[in-house]
Amino acid sequence: MGSLHRLPNELVAHILLFCAFNDILSCQATCRFLHEIITTSSIIQYCIALEISGLEDNPRSELNIPERLELLQRREAAWALFQPNFEQEIPVKNTAVVIYELSGGIYLLSGISRDSINHLRLPSLQNGAIPGWDHIPVIDELLDFGLAVTEHDLIGVLTTSFEDAVSTLQIRFLQLSTGLPHPLSGEPMQFTQHILTDNLGVGIEIVGNLAALVIRDVSFGHHNRDKLLVLDWKRGIIRAELYVESRRYQSAIFLTTEILLVTNAYESCLEIWRIPSDSCESPIICKKPELSLGLPVIHPGFMVSEFACRGAPNPIISSCDTSRPFHSSPTESIMVFHLTISPLHPRVPIPFVFFAHRYTFLEFLSKAELQPEPRSAPVPWSEWGPPKTRWLRARSIPTEWITTTSGQRYAYVSTQAPLPQPVVVLDFNQNHVRRVNANIKNQIFPYHGIFPNEMITTNVADLAKRVWIDESRDTYEKMRVFAEDVGGYLPYVAVKSAQTYGFHGVLMDDERIIGIKKNHVLSGVESIEVIHMG
Repeated sequence: MGSLHRLPNELVAHILLFCAFNDILSCQATCRFLHEIITTSSIIQYCIALEISGLEDNPRSELNIPERLELLQRREAAWALFQPNFEQEIPVKNTAVVIYELSGGIYLLSGISRDSINHLRLPSLQNGAIPGWDHIPVIDELLDFGLAVTEHDLIGVLTTSFEDAVSTLQIRFLQLSTGLPHPLSGEPMQFTQHILTDNLGVGIEIVGNLAALVIRDVSFGHHNRDKLLVLDWKRGIIRAELYVESRRYQSAIFLTTEILLVTNAYESCLEIWRIPSDSCESPIICKKPELSLGLPVIHPGFMVSEFACRGAPNPIISSCDTSRPFHSSPTESIMVFHLTISPLHPRVPIPFVFFAHRYTFLEFLSKAELQPEPRSAPVPWSEWGPPKTRWLRARSIPTEWITTTSGQRYAYVSTQAPLPQPVVVLDFNQNHVRRVNANIKNQIFPYHGIFPNEMITTNVADLAKRVWIDESRDTYEKMRVFAEDVGGYLPYVAVKSAQTYGFHGVLMDDERIIGIKKNHVLSGVESIEVIHMG
């Protein structure tokens, strides 16, 4: 210890920044010298708070470290205790919403005519003016759009036209702020499909220079028509085409900038693919993923009819955003899976929702790549799923909205009881689970001693009723759908709002919850309500 005392405090603090937060806290308990350095250093406290919260610093931010630390603490208190900074209602009045997205603080939607994309930037400050809507006109029929707002100010617009039993799918990459062709993009890309327009489904995710495009036939009775294309949007070329022999693809999500997770409903599995390096102009065809992870076995007489996934934020290579001092870590973020199991004979489909961390799939891939021989069959559910996942009965929550997760949190409102209802937020951050669990076992209110007292504006006595932990196993084998125990027991800490809301669904991003209010007469979205957390 004598040698440490001879070093400048600033140098000791800098050395400690290379340690994990658990090790820093252990050092803090060893002696007064280290305790003083650690507790009085803004940069150390900020880094500890980032790691505990599953956040990453934005080096482009113009705020100093003490300002960033205060904003982070206020944000975490707002989410953990459900105490919003402000709420603001924004009129929408769309006759019907066909396609929507929420990303990077931008809310986008299209109407039933599919001839334009309407978007607005959501407020981040209280008492601001109601933001106005901008519009991007669309040529041909709009199918879908994908975003990379934070990274590139980019929107990929997918449209289709139909002639002589052939659907022509076109993708154009535009600058969201102007609606004009993106200055870095290549020429628009076209793909012809022998699929009726009504049966043509698409999905797109954009990260870095790449876009993952799923093209699928939504009709039943096939298992080899769906495509997964990896596009280089800056060059306007197909880098790779990825597929297995039997497939029904619906979603492709970037685990990293070079690894994709793909849902295969036909094989009831998740496929993990490494994107081939860019070595030639012609597309590289890949027919075997690095790893497949099986879903729970279902009983005969049932089939997986829908299987989609979503995770936010996406991995990014760089960010042009200077306003946010931090953002949720993509690697630490939770992924939500929407699974629909249908009887082979016409009856009511059974929807499920389950969750897993993005890093779970990367860890399994790393283990698989260390094996001398690749695995030919999917890893059985019992070998990977139970400790890493958590399942919910989707009949009690709206499943038409999938943009319901950001970072390690998931928001929903119940649809089983009459409105108004509280908003519930599930937090899968295991650091938070352990902290709240310790508070509950010690019979003190949740999050005691975690946030400065001046940041707690909610009724402390009320928290015990609004915050709880779930560590129990799922019991979905009792639904007579699954032939094996689902048994997911990934724990979470939940909080419900003290106030009730008349929302028909909720969306969320890193900064806020968006409450959806429908128009019962027109079946569209009448307004959205921003619940800002920070």
